[in-house]
Order: sequence, then structure tokens, then C-alpha cells
Amino acid sequence: MLRIPHQCEKLYRHHRTILVVALVATVVGAWLSLKLPLHSDLDDLLPDSYPSVHAMNRMRQEVGGSGRLRLVLEAPHFAAMTRLAHDLEPRLTASPFVQYVDYRNNVEFYRTHALLFLEPAELDSLRQAIQDAIDSRKQELNPFLVDDLFGENETESGSDDLAEWEEKYQTQEPRPYYTNADSTVLVMEVFPFQARSDLSFVREMLANVRAIVDSVGPAGYDPAMQVYFGGSLKNRLDEYDVIRDDILGTALYGVGGVFLLIALFFRRAYGALLVSLSLVMALTWTFGVTYLVIGELNTITGFMFVILFGLGIDYGIHTFARYAESRQAGHSTEVAIDHMVCQTGTAVATTAVTTAAAFFLLMFMDFKGFAHLGFIAGVGVLFSFMAMVMVLPSLLIVSERFGLIRFPPVASKSPAERPAPRALRGVRPVLALGVLLTVIAGALATQVEFEYDFTNLRAISAERQLVGEKTEGVFTLSESPAVVLADSREEVDRIVQAVNRVKQNDSISPTIDRVRSIFSLVPDDQEARLEKIREIRTLVETEAKGAVTGEDKARLDKLEGYLQVEKTFTWDDFPTEDKRQFINTNGEIGNFVFIYPSVALRDGRNAIDFRNDVGTITTETGQVYHAASSNIISAEMLVLMLAEGKWAMALSIVAVFLLVWLDFRSLRGTLLVMVPLLISFVWAGGLMFLIGMKMNFYNVVVFPSIVGIGVDNGVHLFHRYLEEGRGSLPFVVRRTGWAIAMTTMTTIVGYSGLILARHPGLQSIGFLAVIGIGMAFVAAVVLLPSIIQAMENRKALPVEGMTP
Repeated sequence: MLRIPHQCEKLYRHHRTILVVALVATVVGAWLSLKLPLHSDLDDLLPDSYPSVHAMNRMRQEVGGSGRLRLVLEAPHFAAMTRLAHDLEPRLTASPFVQYVDYRNNVEFYRTHALLFLEPAELDSLRQAIQDAIDSRKQELNPFLVDDLFGENETESGSDDLAEWEEKYQTQEPRPYYTNADSTVLVMEVFPFQARSDLSFVREMLANVRAIVDSVGPAGYDPAMQVYFGGSLKNRLDEYDVIRDDILGTALYGVGGVFLLIALFFRRAYGALLVSLSLVMALTWTFGVTYLVIGELNTITGFMFVILFGLGIDYGIHTFARYAESRQAGHSTEVAIDHMVCQTGTAVATTAVTTAAAFFLLMFMDFKGFAHLGFIAGVGVLFSFMAMVMVLPSLLIVSERFGLIRFPPVASKSPAERPAPRALRGVRPVLALGVLLTVIAGALATQVEFEYDFTNLRAISAERQLVGEKTEGVFTLSESPAVVLADSREEVDRIVQAVNRVKQNDSISPTIDRVRSIFSLVPDDQEARLEKIREIRTLVETEAKGAVTGEDKARLDKLEGYLQVEKTFTWDDFPTEDKRQFINTNGEIGNFVFIYPSVALRDGRNAIDFRNDVGTITTETGQVYHAASSNIISAEMLVLMLAEGKWAMALSIVAVFLLVWLDFRSLRGTLLVMVPLLISFVWAGGLMFLIGMKMNFYNVVVFPSIVGIGVDNGVHLFHRYLEEGRGSLPFVVRRTGWAIAMTTMTTIVGYSGLILARHPGLQSIGFLAVIGIGMAFVAAVVLLPSIIQAMENRKALPVEGMTP
């Protein structure tokens, strides 16, 4: 039997000391809690020891931040947008927040050198395609040519080959500006100083850029001109603001709703105030310790205040209800405190320890979303328990002495007048229906899917959605490449070769579009390429002219402009806007390799495939490199969470089982408490499938809460049954069932505030919590009593062998 650490008489004697210590701890805890920062980046949820995180940190140090603001200009007249962009550029560049601005390409450079960017083998293939087109035309003019009666002439593919090659070398020539296909949208990329990426700087930078745009007056360039703001920096700021506002909003909703519920339940606002005050003190201790141990809150733990308020209030409801019941029965304050702390407190201690254990086990997980939540929730549950069996009783003692709270006696029935022991009715139909629902729900629960689309779990503002739609097709390459850092030119070459091998060998789920480094942009073998280009030019000028006609002639005429390149180019000749990504934070040329994905990495499955392809790169010499990418980190976080989530769930259930067994010292009694809990999970899974809800890496953290709450319900009900004895189930369900209903409602109210959140991930937590906690309540007050009654009827439950 678990017992609380202090004897009740000592608590009564030292209640003033307890209140003083609690008040001091509350002041200190509140001061520390206000210093807690909120980190909304999912990248922060992996341990720093992971190679991908180490690679990302090194990349930020050597390459700098990849964030930028994005100005999206939209107007029906292209000239108006270019005038506005030209006028904005010097003003933005002069801003103390802006490092540089990009919005156009050096078209002339790429047009002149387009063929030099093709590999020698590609130039050979281009020459062969031209030769095939020439041969095909010559055969068509041959009067002795006889068509193949059994198939297509092999040389007729020359036209298709030239069309493909025309598209290939023309892609080397970009649009003059960062525009969409119909030139109604122009994008300006505004890059901050790399050393400043904190949210306060981003907020100031955005305000400054907005002010500059407003000062220019976009409508003066075109009355229909629209300017939208986007980019990774603004998206990060918007997401933070949404999460912060959601946390504050749900906290007000949860605390207010829970207070109102317990005030109605106890029919006395002052009692609700004492319970709430005790819990708020416990939560200040919790977040003060969180600041000292962890030092931050993240996207997963930022909402823990309202959740802990809903969880912790349960202990206050059970203890205060027992105190009120004792006082109304005519017992003295001392006796009521004894019933409250030393009797009901024993059951509360069991539920608090089991719930805390379920959370503390999460601390052993690498995924910080689990580990931090486990620590904060576990500490919060234990502090809440301590507050309800130490601070709340002390407040009640003081309140009674000053006449601030009264408990008028309620006529109670003598043992002879109490209802005679009787059995619950309808046990068989309830059990039969429970079995049927469990079988059906079990089949449906196996079909619940996991949400892999990251965009469905982010707070997408209306402007962010609009910017995404307006800029679609503006940039041909992915804007989120993986970066690999090397220490020498030779290492860069080996990394590029290794990645290209992966690209060539990955035919099942290809994820690599292209690989770029400074050395691939300025190839060493340009002279050899020039020689091949001259051969192609000679072929076109001597054999193709006069022989090739129609569409192929038009293609070759266009190709002649590209064939006029006469000399190689150097790094100094390269366009400034394209050099920048290869310059390190010291202003030097860096040994960087950029790997561009060919798939949409917003899909977690694609991100995992990309991570498997390029996350760890091994060269021919056996050297191992790790790519830096927020998408790779997100993929690793997803893989880690999926793997650890199952273990976390299993360990939580095992720990709870052992602690309940220690309390009841009976395997049969422990199974009675645990089986309905497990069945409630099956019911919740079936309901999730029916309403189309998916699992994700946010709402998976709800399950330890359901374990704790579900076992709380069973422990309280079974404890009261053991205390009252056989034939007491109707009485126990009526009395303790109401308390369980109340604690369930308060917890649901605490969680349901998240349903009102704008952040989809937080919304999913709220929805799943309401479903899971609701199912745990039904299983505890309907299914568990029916099982107990069935066992009692068969004399299969030795109540006398178990003591409450």
C-alpha cells in the first residue's frame, strides 16, 4: 500500500510552516517560469548528439543561415513590377537588417556558356542526335530507300532526340527575373545578416522591410499592384505567433472552464478557489524546475500548463470531496483531514505515482518531444499531488479557523438505514455489448493511418498559403537542398561522385534531382568541352545546313547561338547572385556540396527516402559525411518518434501495471483495473478510424495521459469498492462515479481548449485526448463495475484478501 510521506497529525500541527514554504516556492517558481523561452522549431526536437544535428549546426556556422524574407510583387503589367523592384533594391540593401537582395538572373552569362555546363558525355550525345537527324534526312532523300515493312525506321527518332536536347540546354538559361510563367508575379529574396536569426531580429526586420515597401508606394507603379510577404523567416515567425497565442488562449479557456466546473460541482466558489490556488502553486513549482533543468519549452511542451491543470485538478477534486463529505457528516476538522489525506490520499498517491511513472519513462527517449514532456508532466503530477495533500489541507484549516468556508451538516443515514447490499443490474448485456464493441473497434483501429504530410501539421496563414500559390513554378530547383561540408577540393569531388552513384543506382524510389558544387559550376575540363562544342558547330555548319529542314532546322538555327562560345569562364566571371551560396561566413569560397531533392519533402515518406539516400554518404575512400538539412532532421525525428512511440507506450503500461500491483498486492485486482484501460485504447482507435482522424507526431504524446487518467479512474473506483465491501457497487458507482465523471470533465475541458487552437498539431492533441479520455471514463464506470459484479456473483473476487 502506497502511503503519503507525512503523518496527518504532523500536517495539522505544521500547516502554517507548510503554507509559508509553499508561498516562497511559488514566488521563486513564478519568477523562473516567466524566463522560460518557447522554441517552435521542430529541428530542436532531436538530441544534439545526432550526426544530422551536428551537421546542421556546423552548416549554420560555416555557411550561415538559409532563411530569407520573400517579397512577392503581383501586377498585370510586368514593366511596373520591374520598376518597383529596381527602386526597392537600393533601399532594402541600405537597411541595417538586410545583407543583400536577389530578384534577377544574369541571362547573358548563362546563354553564352550554356553548353559548357553540359558534361562531355552529354555533348557527345547531342552531337550524335544532330548526326542522326542529318542521316535521317539524307535517307528520306535517297530514291532507293525502301521503308521497313515490319516496323518504324530506326533513324526517325532524330527529331525527338533534338527536341529533348533543345529542352536540356535551354534549361541552363534562366528567366531574366524571378517570375512565374506568365510574368504576372515577380519575387524578391531578401536575405538577413547571417549572424542574426533570433525571432526578435526577424520581427524587427519584417517591420523594417514593410516600412520600406510602404514608403515607396507600390500603388503608384500600378493601381493593381499587390505586395505579399513570405519566405522561411516570416513562416517561422508566423508559426511561433500562432503557437504562442494558442498557448495563452487555451490556458485561459482551460483554467476558466475547469474552475467553473469544480465551482458548480462543489456548489461553493471558495472551495473551487482553494483547489485552483493549490494547483497553480504546484504548476509554478513545476515550470520553475523546468527552467532550471531543461531551460526551454518546445512545440510539444508549450501547452503543458493547461494540460497539467486539467490533470492535477483531479487530485484536488477527490481530496476536497472527501473532506467536504467528512465535515458534512459531522466530523471535526482534524478527522476530516485524516480522511482526506490518510485515506483518500492513499488512492490519490497511487494514481499520482502511476501517472508520473508513465510520464517519467518518456525521459529515456531520444525524441525531445517525448523526453521533455515526460519530465515536465511527471514533475507536474507529483507536485500537484503534494499540493493537494499538503497545501490544500493547510488552506482548509486556515479557512475554517477564520470562518471563510463552512460545511453545514447533512443528515446521514445510520448503518441500519443505509440501502441493503445489492447487485448491479444488466451486467450480462453490458459485458456482451462491451465484447462486441471491442472486437469491432479492434478491427477498425488497425486501419488508422499515420499523417506523413508535414504541411497538414503546420499553422499555414492565409498569406503564407497565398504566397505559396503565387510563387509556384518561379523556382525550378528545390529551395531546401541538403548541404554536405568537406575540407578540401578532393573531398568535394568524392562526395559528388558518391551521391551521383546513389542517384544512378536508385531506381525504386529516386529522390535526388542534381548535385552542385563550386567545382561543378566551374568545371576543370572546359577546354575539352569547348573542343566538342567546336566539333558540333562544324557539323551543323557543314553538313546540317541544306540537309535538315522543318522543325529540326529551326532547332539547329537556335542551337547555333549557343555554339558561338569561344572561351572558358572562371569563378570571377560567375554571376554574383549565384556565387553567394558557395561563400562561407568568412567570405571565402567554401567546400560545399548541394544536393537537390527531386521529390516533395513535405511528405514525410519522401523525406525519409531522401534521408536514407543522402543523410549519410560514404565515399570510395571510406570517409563518411552527413548531410545538413532541416528536412533530414524532420525525417529522423519522424523515424525516431515512430520507433520510440511504441516502446514508450509499452513501457508506460508495464510501469503502471507494476505500481498498481504494488498497491493492491493482487494480480487479479491489478488486472481488473488494467483491462478496461486497455480496452478503452481499442475503442479510441476504432472511433479515430470512423471520424477519419490520423496519428501524428503531436497527438501521440496524448497516450501517456490516457494511461494515467484511465488507471486513476479504475484505482479510485476499485479502492472505494474494497472499502465498502461486497454488494456496494451501486453505491460506489453513484458516489465515486460522480467524482470520476467530474475529474474526467475537468481533464477534457483542459484538453478541449486545444481544439480551438489554430495550429493543426495542437488541435489533433485536443481531439484525440477528448476521445481517449472519454473512452477511458466509459470503460471505468460502465465496463469495470460490470466485470467486478460478474466476478462477485461467481464468488471469484476475494475482496477480503485485498485491503484499500
